[in-house]
Amino acid sequence: MELCTFKKAWPLTVDCCPCDVHFIQYLEERNLVGKSIFHFGTGEHHLVGKNNYERGNPNEVLALTACREEHDIYIDYIVRNPLAANYYKVLFGDIHTLSPRLLPAFDLVTLFHLCETWDEQVAEYARLDGAEIVSLFLSKLNPGGRIFFFPQSHGYSGDNTDAGDIVRNFLSNNEMAVEEEYESLLICRTPF
Repeated sequence: MELCTFKKAWPLTVDCCPCDVHFIQYLEERNLVGKSIFHFGTGEHHLVGKNNYERGNPNEVLALTACREEHDIYIDYIVRNPLAANYYKVLFGDIHTLSPRLLPAFDLVTLFHLCETWDEQVAEYARLDGAEIVSLFLSKLNPGGRIFFFPQSHGYSGDNTDAGDIVRNFLSNNEMAVEEEYESLLICRTPF
């Protein structure tokens, strides 16, 4: 048994995966500053962290990648841009192994790639499935916090555990409410 990882870094392909670009636009249009952000899936481009640095580090971003190459790119980036390291951190690991005791509270959480990697191999070692990941991050949201989903993700309509079904279940059980749809993103919050 091995940890589920990606062997090849994910390039920026806006035509099929515009979620990071749309998230950055959302942050900029609303002039969101001073926010703590959890970002799941950095891509080799590290667009969310790099854009934060280019905008003067208005937010603090903790990201997670399951790709060694993406993590190595992050290391090279902060070595060349040490000021960015104060506001952008990238962990290497599988989101299914996160612990609530090790995570702080967040204002904004991106779960764009929820359920993209769940399979029987992951189920053998994982502490969290897709629904438990959503529960975990709902419990870690600061008041007024938001969770962002990407309905065009292949995890949203996958063959195994479907992120779309998980999101719909949380919505129908009033454990989460839709705040708005922004470009390709579905933005949810805890219910009042």
